Amino acid sequence: MRSEIELDAEDCRALLARGVVGRLAFWAYDGPRIHPVNYAVVGDAVVVRTTPTSGLARLAREEPGATVAFEVDGIDHADQHGWSVQARGPLAEVTDPDELAEVERTRPPRTWAPGERTVLVRLRWTELTGRQLGTGWDATRTEGYGRVT
Repeated sequence: MRSEIELDAEDCRALLARGVVGRLAFWAYDGPRIHPVNYAVVGDAVVVRTTPTSGLARLAREEPGATVAFEVDGIDHADQHGWSVQARGPLAEVTDPDELAEVERTRPPRTWAPGERTVLVRLRWTELTGRQLGTGWDATRTEGYGRVT
């Protein structure tokens, strides 16, 4: 029997915070893009490091406040269940020294990709939604991958 359960904001935030890699969708100077990114949750925002010349950095600098979307999920292919959380909101480059220090102090995003990623961008969500698929389990209580602290 299949089921779909809407996750409340608290569960969405908990699942989002324990993730490591997600996808950031945005409209770049040359059209739509979806980038897989390492991220961290700080307060009510998803933060990502990127290169100064990336489409993401360019968008944050040239169109601060542009709406972007972020998605992270957990899937169990064998048991055919999983969860997905989406965050939407304005994108901005983080330049304030106090905010940069807070990110570094609390949960800095760790990049896996090579190259110097010196630009920190933030999606402060205005919408946070999620769903769980499958029966007989709870996405927020299931062990799985997570951030290494």
